[in-house]
Amino acid sequence: MAELAGEMVGCANGLLNQTTGWLGNIVVLPESRQRGTGLVLTAYLVEYFLNQGCSCQVLVVTKLGEPVYTKLGFTVRSTYTFLRSTRAIPARPTPHIRKVEPRDLEALRELDREITGEKRAAFLERFLAGGWVYQTDMLDQLAGFFLPDLPGGPVIARDAEAGMELLQFKLGRGCTSVVVPSANQPALDFLLGAGFQVESTARRMTLGTELDWKPGGVFSRGSGYCR
Repeated sequence: MAELAGEMVGCANGLLNQTTGWLGNIVVLPESRQRGTGLVLTAYLVEYFLNQGCSCQVLVVTKLGEPVYTKLGFTVRSTYTFLRSTRAIPARPTPHIRKVEPRDLEALRELDREITGEKRAAFLERFLAGGWVYQTDMLDQLAGFFLPDLPGGPVIARDAEAGMELLQFKLGRGCTSVVVPSANQPALDFLLGAGFQVESTARRMTLGTELDWKPGGVFSRGSGYCR
């Protein structure tokens, strides 16, 4: 946090997933802005992550904060699209979706690494028990998962069939807001066709070596450092 004359005027936090660092919640009180406080807070996190051996740092920016991150060397890499609907989509039968079981955990972690390019098993651990997976046959590998206990309810999938089924399953549970990478056109087309409207877009910026991730495999982004 940042203090001025003994009073807190700003704060920032981050999440380190081994070699990936996510920066977020960089907030400065209105009366303390335009004094470089946000820059100092962000620079502190950047230096901390570098000292931890982090090779890629990631954040999702607002127009207000983008000049600060650009000054520190962050580059725009992609965008997210935020969508909302005024009505829930009715649930439908989903024969290939079932609850996560203990035997699924390693396959689920590997699938997450494949799509996100991150080693974030420790972060996901607390949310796995309440999750759902997509598997067409007991002998087939897991093709996707949905974690409703993680805020935002991320949906990660290896292919469009699994991703769309899991996304519809999520919406059938009453979800009316979704964030997806703008590069995932099938997800955007489905949501727009289902009555969702675009509320806004946000830029994703990185510092360092870009992650080898697959935005087309993210059918719903979780909130708080969870693509």
